[in-house]
Amino acid sequence: MTDSCIALTNSCVGSAARPLKAAIIGSGPSGFYAAEGLLKRDGLDVEVDMFEYLPTPYGLVRAGVAPDHQAIKSISNIYERIAQLSNFNFWGNVEFGKDISIQELEARFDLVIFALGAQSDRTLCIQGEQLQGCHSATAFVGWYNGHPDYRDYPLDLSCKRAVIIGMGNVATDIARILALSPAEMAQTDLPDYAVKALLSSQIEEVEIVARRGPLQAAFTPVGVRKYPDLEQAQACVDPAELQLEATSQALLAQTQDKRLLRNLEFLQQISANRPGSKKKTIRFLFRRSPLEIIGADGRVTGISLAKNELFADEQGKLGLSVSEASELHSAGLVFNSIGYQVKPVNGVQLDPGRGVIANREGRLLDLATNQPIPRRYVVGWAKRGANGVIGTNKQDSLATLECLFEDLAQYPACPAAQPPLEDTAAWLSRKGIRFVRFDEWQQIDAAELSHGEREGKPREKITSVQQMIEILGKGA
Repeated sequence: MTDSCIALTNSCVGSAARPLKAAIIGSGPSGFYAAEGLLKRDGLDVEVDMFEYLPTPYGLVRAGVAPDHQAIKSISNIYERIAQLSNFNFWGNVEFGKDISIQELEARFDLVIFALGAQSDRTLCIQGEQLQGCHSATAFVGWYNGHPDYRDYPLDLSCKRAVIIGMGNVATDIARILALSPAEMAQTDLPDYAVKALLSSQIEEVEIVARRGPLQAAFTPVGVRKYPDLEQAQACVDPAELQLEATSQALLAQTQDKRLLRNLEFLQQISANRPGSKKKTIRFLFRRSPLEIIGADGRVTGISLAKNELFADEQGKLGLSVSEASELHSAGLVFNSIGYQVKPVNGVQLDPGRGVIANREGRLLDLATNQPIPRRYVVGWAKRGANGVIGTNKQDSLATLECLFEDLAQYPACPAAQPPLEDTAAWLSRKGIRFVRFDEWQQIDAAELSHGEREGKPREKITSVQQMIEILGKGA
């Protein structure tokens, strides 16, 4: 028996005679990196079945990366090569918790890896969030990326000002998309309905609001690199916003964080810009917290922002206090972009404090006992929270796999699934599920690229699941 095998009566799980059978739930970057790490593990024979609730793979690379960041989207070429590896199977249009259950998966597979991502927004927890015109980042990003769940999302862009709470990459993406010119839109894969809405938008000013100071802003240089070249939008910040309190000054003096330094360089650069020099203005605001979203007749009319004070606590770390001073900003749109959390799903326990699947180093936990649940693992945002860039997910997935391999070696008597009586295709078909294989996704992909080429854009996304299935010629 090798270190990476589970002993069975007549064979060894992970051998050519009895490959390790792994189910991966989710097809974003972390899921594909987990699949790659399993399939390329020396001395281990593995069969990977990846389940995705949409007919389309790649998760946030397809549905989260901004439409004008086509170079970043090209990382999907890596995942396509992983999908071509021996013993890999993609099953799209199969929803975990609805079409298939954890009990069914554990009866058919030796282990289950959750790569669900973080699909819902953290709430602001302030009055007025229910007003029309207050939107989650998830909904707006899904809308402008052509996600089938959000293609019909109601969005009114007839106001003059939009306020975005949060200053991560998603926030800077939202602001930039709201400010694109017609020529800039033509270079993206924005769906037709989004292009039409954005072309008729009346928005003249977008404010991006951060609770802390310039050095604590969460965006990366990639998130703002296109800002200086926007055709009809001027990014600006009041120089007074960039003044640093003592703790931040000390941090700046000793930091070697290139991201932080480049962010500050960008902010200092745009501090020389004057609002009104272009058709639209994107304004960066610091040290403010949302107090209340103001409305009239059920619609957003503004937002009250408290001014924050930053200070050093007893340990010398940066602290924040909300002062009594506040500002009222008129606005017709408010976007909540303060972070994401895992959406509850049947068969999975969530860590209520962190907004992730309850886990320890990628091993799922039973919250009643605080002990690992055998044969269940998690990777990506669902494991660590919504942070890092796409590449961060590779190291994260590999770290979970190391725990998984340790478990295979340490618990050789762990019960494993018996070889199924029918293969996955037959099982899903018997359940009446119209699954989509990877070669069928490639047909959808080709149709989108062809349509986009005719329109002079990178791709024209198909935003309806039914239309995707119809393209495959097999009905819904």
